[in-house]
Amino acid sequence: MNKEIESKREYGLRRVINKILQAIARSTLVTIKMRVVLQSMRGVNFKNISNTQIGDNVGFDGIYPHNIYIGDRCGIAAGTRILTHFIDTERLSEHPDHHFRYYQGKVIIEDDVFIGMNCVIAKPVTIGKGAIIGANVVITKDVPAGAVMVGAKAINIKQVG
Repeated sequence: MNKEIESKREYGLRRVINKILQAIARSTLVTIKMRVVLQSMRGVNFKNISNTQIGDNVGFDGIYPHNIYIGDRCGIAAGTRILTHFIDTERLSEHPDHHFRYYQGKVIIEDDVFIGMNCVIAKPVTIGKGAIIGANVVITKDVPAGAVMVGAKAINIKQVG
């Protein structure tokens, strides 16, 4: 068998298994601790899986879960999304089938962090030790240790097209 075809099949199988594990982990039927184990199986890096808590319907990046690092004694509330790939808004792709360029980066959540419900954490960011992220907050920049982040403010940063 052609190595390229074999590699594509392996990649496809890994993606399917990854999606199944993600679906089970997001379920309300699974315990908080089991969600951590399932996400760890997908590739999310936990400093200590025994003292981390993940709520219902938390979505970790579907393509690069191995770029997520979560420290000791962290809590992530229901509905949160953590993404490690993002669109480059400066340069568009020249490829006829892909208008946008996507890049990946690491999301590092240090020890003793609490992330409230329905947050979105995107781009390469570090959330410092002991930080508290309130509900519905969008994080796209580093958060200093001990910071309490609240509010979601949308601002038009530039016009495209």
